[in-house]
This record gives sequence, C-alpha cells and structure tokens, in this order.
Amino acid sequence: MTILSHDLLVIDQVTSFLGNDFAIRDAQGQPIGEIQTEGGMMTRMLMGNRQLAIVEADGSLLMRIDDVPNFGRDTFDLVGSDGQRFGEIVKQFTLFRKHLTVKLASDTLELEGSFWEREFSIAGMHGEVARVSRQWPGVGAMFLGKERYVLGFAPSAPVDLRAGILGAVVALDLIRQKESRSSSASFGGSD
Repeated sequence: MTILSHDLLVIDQVTSFLGNDFAIRDAQGQPIGEIQTEGGMMTRMLMGNRQLAIVEADGSLLMRIDDVPNFGRDTFDLVGSDGQRFGEIVKQFTLFRKHLTVKLASDTLELEGSFWEREFSIAGMHGEVARVSRQWPGVGAMFLGKERYVLGFAPSAPVDLRAGILGAVVALDLIRQKESRSSSASFGGSD
C-alpha cells in the first residue's frame, strides 16, 4: 500500500531545528513513509526550508514540495516523482485564520482553519474531501515545538486530490514555522 491509499495519516514531526522532517504512520501506528527536508544547511539557515520530499516506506519518492522564493504570498509547487509540476499551493491573505488554495488540474481545493489553527477542513467542487487536526504528540514534544497532524481523507477522494491535500498540510506547517521564526525575530530584535 502507498501513503495515499490510506484514509487516515498520522504525521509526527521528528526534527524541528533547521528541518521539517516528519514520520508518516497509518491509523494503526505502522510507518508508511517520511517527509524529509532537502537542500544544504546554509540555504535553510538563510532562507528556511525550501524543498521537502515525501517518500514511501520503501524509500521511493512520492512527491516534492518546493517553497518558491517570492515577495508576495507564500507559494509552493507540488512536483511528482517524475519531476513534473502537478499543482500549486498559495497562501491567501486572512486576518485570524489560515486559508490555502490548492490548484490541481482536476480541482481547486480550499484549506481553511479554525481561529486557533487546530482544526482544518479541505473542500473542493464536490464538497469536503479531508479534515486535518493539529496536535501535540506529548508533553515533551510540546516543549520542543514538535507537532502532530492527523489527516483524514474522504474515502472517495481520488489519488491526485490526496497528493494535493498532503502537500497542503506540509505547506501549512512550513508557513507556521516561517511565521513563528518571523515573530521570534521581531520580538527578539526590539528593545
């Protein structure tokens, strides 16, 4: 079974300093894949995480998420294992909650979060296709800033939508990390 054939994914952050590596498990807790930070350390220190690979349990590449450098809205490219771009994720401007648009060939999805950014729904032209819950996997992980995402797909969601949704969850965490670094820098830099 591949990552995208499961209706429920538990995505646990395993590193948080200069990386966004995650373990992906199924509903029974069995490892089914990983999210690995790519690129050199110097690039990540200067610009943050720029590219992440989602790999199956056997080590084969499922897809990549590229954090496209820009001066406007955060934008991410979704790239398949064949190296072809198959989608784009764009952060929308909102005041009190997260909103991402996922543009795929077959549909445009909207990921929207609650005020406290703990619960998210993803909907397309045929209604809701997934729900995401952001949690701390334990007290120790909470103090280390590590996160857990529980992603539930609608059983009828096709593989291309599942890939876009998984990419959106990864982008959501990248955006959260950037905002956290940005607010830490602005608080640390003021006297």
